[in-house]
Amino acid sequence: MSLLLFVADCKAASLATRAEINHEKGYYLFPLPMTGDIPKHLKELVLNPPTILQDIVLEPKTGDDPVRIVGKGFAVAKQLEVLLEDGETHQLVEQWMVTRSDAHADRQNRSFQGRLDKAFTRLLGLKPKSNDTVDSFQARADQILQNHKLQDCLRIEVDEAVTLEKKYVGKGRPGPNTPFKTVEIRKLSIRVVRDEAAIDQFQRLAGWRIYVTNVPSERMTLNQSTQYYRDEWLVERGFHRFKKGHIPALPLFLRIPERIKGLMLLLTIALQVLTLMEFVSRDELTKNNETISGLVPGNPKMKTSRPTAERLLTQFDNLNLLIEQKQKKIKAVMV
Repeated sequence: MSLLLFVADCKAASLATRAEINHEKGYYLFPLPMTGDIPKHLKELVLNPPTILQDIVLEPKTGDDPVRIVGKGFAVAKQLEVLLEDGETHQLVEQWMVTRSDAHADRQNRSFQGRLDKAFTRLLGLKPKSNDTVDSFQARADQILQNHKLQDCLRIEVDEAVTLEKKYVGKGRPGPNTPFKTVEIRKLSIRVVRDEAAIDQFQRLAGWRIYVTNVPSERMTLNQSTQYYRDEWLVERGFHRFKKGHIPALPLFLRIPERIKGLMLLLTIALQVLTLMEFVSRDELTKNNETISGLVPGNPKMKTSRPTAERLLTQFDNLNLLIEQKQKKIKAVMV
């Protein structure tokens, strides 16, 4: 028995959406957004995993591709009770797939270390102004931490040293009997302290994410879910063609719902044509171990085995589509 799996990014992962799909006997695979209580749940699961971690392995797409270990993870079962729009209470059983991407963790840690270095440089180079107080100087330093999102990892301590200095009144060289007044000289200094526990925790949480699905574990494993979601960009790429690509739906000047539906139907057919053309051309080039050149503007000698449909179509000119209708049959010919 086949299943229809809805795969989308975290914008589709609201509890109401998941419950509605499950109620209608559909299946989904979404990452949870890092909002609300999700960061807290993720932290608890990662720092205290309820089960043994397993390697996440990507199966090769061709016989020549190696098997790659791309991360680690585990799955836990969750049972939720959701109130639907019609007032009905719905029981929802999910797999929460807690996964760590090695590549994403490396990117996050490198970005984090860069922010740490920049914040240290700026804080150590921060000089007090003549009218600065302890509070104002502290506020300027705290703003640097906020800009680099390091409030939990670095602690700032501002010290104020007060010394008394004798200042003579009047002109000329002072003598033993020259009047003077005592002036307080205040000097502000800053000290930056690393919170090693918070830094270590950030590095341990780097690259981790929670994905939810209502597909039973015996029908979709952790490895399979990772493979399916990694291909999600292919669908998003098609939607991007509707937004800013060669078959844009916007700006939309239609107002009648039937015409809007008709336009989107035509654009969807065009998207299917582009997608199929791209898939077939890339598949044939890969099978024959061939490349094609002349598609890149300004670099006609550049070769590729993965051309886009749009660049393939630029090589054709004066194309005409003839549509012939005979009784109940429609025939289309490109000349």
